[in-house]
Order: sequence, then C-alpha cells, then structure tokens
Amino acid sequence: LQLLIKDRIDSPPPGSKMISSQSMHLCRSMTMHHNAPRSGRMISNRIQRLMFSSGSTTYYDSQSGQHVSIHDETKITAYSRKDDGTVTGAPSPAIWEAAKEMGMAGSIITLPQQLQHDFIKSLGSSSNNNNFLRILTSQYYDLVAKEKQLLIPPNINLCFEYNNNNSEYISTNVQSAMANFDGIQTSIGIFNPTYLLDDDPMLVAAQIASIIDTTSEFGGTISNILVAPITDNDDALSKSGTCDDGLVQLCEELSYLDVPGSTIKSRLVVSALSSDQLDECLQMGITKYIIDTSDDSKSLESRLDMLRDAVEENGKELILE
Repeated sequence: LQLLIKDRIDSPPPGSKMISSQSMHLCRSMTMHHNAPRSGRMISNRIQRLMFSSGSTTYYDSQSGQHVSIHDETKITAYSRKDDGTVTGAPSPAIWEAAKEMGMAGSIITLPQQLQHDFIKSLGSSSNNNNFLRILTSQYYDLVAKEKQLLIPPNINLCFEYNNNNSEYISTNVQSAMANFDGIQTSIGIFNPTYLLDDDPMLVAAQIASIIDTTSEFGGTISNILVAPITDNDDALSKSGTCDDGLVQLCEELSYLDVPGSTIKSRLVVSALSSDQLDECLQMGITKYIIDTSDDSKSLESRLDMLRDAVEENGKELILE
C-alpha cells in the first residue's frame, strides 16, 4: 500500500500531472484540460479504496510530515452564502437558520465593517460545523489592532481574499493569526470574478501554490481554497455565466498542484453555478459546494436541488445533517 501511494505521489500516470510551485512555470506546454486527469483519478480512487478497506482514515504526507485525512470523493457537502460583496452592517441571520434547517455544513459570511466583535461572537453560537469568515484586505489589521482580547470561535475559519497584486499578505496574515488566535483555521478565497474571466488559471494556481508553500514553512496551514466569484455590479453580473468555464479550468490547474498537506481537491470549496459546471467539478473529486442565495429560503432550496440532482447523477451522496 505504501508503495502504491509513493508511486502515485512521485510518478503521476500518463495523462495527468503533479506540479510543484517551483516547476510550475516551466510546464505550460504540458497543461492538459478536462479529460486528461481521469486516469489519475482512477488510480487515486483505487488507493483510497485500498485504504478504506484496511480501516485507515489517514495517510502520511511526506512533504508536511503529518498524517492527513483520506479524501472521500463520494461524500458531498454544501455551504450557504448570502453576499453582495458590499456588506456594511451585520447580515440577517435568517438565511443561516434556513441553511441549518436544511442540514448544510456551514456558511460563507463577509465580516461587516461595523459590529465586528459582537458579530464574531454571535457566529460562535452557531450550530453550523464551519463558517468561513471572508476578511477584506484591510479588515484583518483593524481586527487585530482593535480587538486584542477577541476570541475567534473554533467553528470560524478566517478566509483571506486573494489578490494577485499582493499575494504575500495572505501568508503574513496567516502567520499573524496563528500568533494572535489559538487554534485558528485559515483559508484563501478567490472571490473576484476577474481571476476567472481574464487571468491565466495556471498563473493564479502558481500563486496559490506559493502561498501554501510559504505558509507551510512557518508551520501554518491553508485548510481550504474557496473559488466563489462574487458579482457585485451589473457589468460583472452580465459576465457571470462565463465564470463556469473559468472556474472549472482554475480548479483543474489547482488540482494538479503538489503541495504540503492534504490534496488540493479535498480543500476546494467552489460555487455551484450550473449543472454542467457541477458535473465537471464532481468528476474532478471536489466535494464542497457553495449555494448562493437571495433573501428567501425558496431560493436556497432551489439551488440546493440543482446540486442534489448533479450529485445523484454522478453516483455520489449529498450529506445533509
């Protein structure tokens, strides 16, 4: 079994690739899209089946020196998001309650510009398993400076927004968060649709790999990568339909990364934009999906049904607790 795992890590099968951040920029001509990774996924599934049959729930990752959880591609979870990208006050908890009633795994929430202390405390009382708290570029510094005694609840995952002009700030903030908040979870959020519509997905993936590598060097961990475009103006909204292909292509490039810790596909949390996009992502082995909602629970239920249908068509199981 160990030899199988080592062979999977060190010698990717034909048609697939594992690219470290150091060599990624040299491999542009080797990029394979859509159908190429399927043989790699078959071997990955075979290894996972062997591990599950032996009763193990973890495997040893030589890069991080840690035992990490085996990624079960058959178990799908959903997260809710009610967000227009311009939150100035605390959002209404109604949509969270609807998500809880439907058994969703958690929510993606933007930290409001006001009421930060009380708002974060209220999230701690949530029964959701995990709330990703989207931190805008300037908010983290204010959060630490103004809230020295603030305790981040264990079900809160600080999600730092990706910016291709200043990606180093994420690693710096993760290091700071580890020093200021005990046991904090941290993630990267790709929310600007520009990175899906206009940027080269391989270059974006290379920057994400660099952030993960740098974070790992000082003992930190990027637990998740959210790929969830927010359209907060009419122009972006008119392009939102084209985000489907961009999201799939970026997720493919990210899934090729060879970085310390658990596999990238086990960390990805992506928007559920369309049935076709969901099919592609489910076949990649991505298991966490974001359901964007309006102000009513019917919208949430309708979008959840779209995810449920795609999951069933791909022979997988949607976990609603």
